[in-house]
Amino acid sequence: MKKYFTLFLALIAISFLSFYGCKDNSTDPILETLTSAEDNSTVESEYANIFEYVDDEGENNSVLSGVKSGNNSEIQEATVLLPDCATKSIDTATRTLTIDFGTTNCLCRDGNNRRGKIHAHFIGKFREIGSQVIVTLEDYYVNDNKVTGMKTIERIEQYKWSIDVDSASITTPRGTISWESDRTVERTEGYLTPLNILDDEYVYTGTATGINRKGIAFSVIIDQPLKKKMDFGCMTTFVSGKLTIYNDKSDTLKVNYDPDNNEACDKKVEVDINGVKRIIYVR
Repeated sequence: MKKYFTLFLALIAISFLSFYGCKDNSTDPILETLTSAEDNSTVESEYANIFEYVDDEGENNSVLSGVKSGNNSEIQEATVLLPDCATKSIDTATRTLTIDFGTTNCLCRDGNNRRGKIHAHFIGKFREIGSQVIVTLEDYYVNDNKVTGMKTIERIEQYKWSIDVDSASITTPRGTISWESDRTVERTEGYLTPLNILDDEYVYTGTATGINRKGIAFSVIIDQPLKKKMDFGCMTTFVSGKLTIYNDKSDTLKVNYDPDNNEACDKKVEVDINGVKRIIYVR
């Protein structure tokens, strides 16, 4: 399962901030809501990347997946996502995968610098229903911002996963973001062609809560399942679905990924900030 959770609000938040013309030190309640959107995306996007590294190994390593490479054409060396400056190792006794980016910044394929370690403890065979992965971080930094937290991944159906993130944080020069989430992700298309990700489709449901870098609490609710197509031109955003971001001052920001009801890969999104609607195009 590739590009599992390459999320969504980072690009949209940038677009919001651009059309609104905000300053980071503003106390405008709408801008505080936009800050929550941006900070939510910052943490969520990195935890998506962490999962992709772990998932790539879990699906494609015979020790972790429980499928012998000689009996299944899906099993391949899972090295595509990791840069050359990162190493991986598996403790077969504890079934723990360690991805080590080193003690100095390692430039990754997504353009971000990382250092530190990702530890993933596999409980059960990764491809079996009921299997879990507990992901923890050790001295882990992204672009010199420290990232903490724990992620629990559980396969609840053959192509459906429950993903919980607890006590996550990112410490930035502008302040610390705190975040937790409870997500369910289901692969709805593409499971019959495991070596071709371009026909994969996923739907996402769930909630998240956090405190943005200005100390404002917020929550995120997926009101209508978010749908992602992994085809070219579609990967950077969703083709349908709705979500709402609330801050603790009762301000809201609503996002509709399919205002024309056609699931087009046009990056067209409708945003509603306290009742004021705009059409934007995700960059």
